[in-house]
Amino acid sequence: MTRGSQLALVTLGLILILGPLLALHPAATHLYAAGWSDLSAEIRHPRVFGLVTMALISALPTAGFLLSLLRAERGRDHARELFQGSQPAQLGDLRYRRFPSDGVVIFTAGVFRPVAFASTGAERSLRPEQFRAALLHEQSHARRRDILWRLILTAVGRGFAFVPWVRLAVETETLRTECRADDYAIRNGANRRDLFEAIVAAASPSPAILAAGLTDASVELRLLRLVHPETPLPGPPTKSLLVLAAAAALPAGLAHATALLAAYCTTHYMM
Repeated sequence: MTRGSQLALVTLGLILILGPLLALHPAATHLYAAGWSDLSAEIRHPRVFGLVTMALISALPTAGFLLSLLRAERGRDHARELFQGSQPAQLGDLRYRRFPSDGVVIFTAGVFRPVAFASTGAERSLRPEQFRAALLHEQSHARRRDILWRLILTAVGRGFAFVPWVRLAVETETLRTECRADDYAIRNGANRRDLFEAIVAAASPSPAILAAGLTDASVELRLLRLVHPETPLPGPPTKSLLVLAAAAALPAGLAHATALLAAYCTTHYMM
């Protein structure tokens, strides 16, 4: 993920968390000023109803965003069980954790302390060169903190699931992340053919674990890039994330603008 996309994603996440509170602030301030005696009448006032409606609209994507983060938090139990059921291992200078499984499974898990995992089936099935290429791919995920950024990106995608093009933006950034990991592996000595064959042989990690697996995202395009390195990638979704940030901030902005306009009109009328 580019620095610009990271900044846009962090900004969007903060707006999603704070937006509903900021949107609700004008209505809460108005009701507090009205006092308890007039509360029932004020709640039915069209202006207050409109302010509360804006706050509820602002909360819709926030609810999906927070639920996704909560679901990922629950997945930490599965990751903890996997860590406890694995053993430290090493291939040259590459460290990973070995867990028992007949499938060819290689991935990185851990939001704040990412760790590469590889199954015993992967160790048996892949040649040492292929296995090393796969571990180099996972090393890139760990060094770039891709699991953390994927967590936020996925949560944003679920928060804005009702917007058709958001899913494409999430898939595009996921693809770019995997391709960067492929490029990192090649720059650090992996053979393109070895990485190609490792990707073909690998299976996806468990969906219960937030992870970056060797076979995540548009595998066909990644394999094509390994054969034809000049194959272009789609551009980063920075602009799409900024548009979402502006859209998420709009209800709060409208709520405050409405409150200020109402206050100005009231003062002007009294004068």
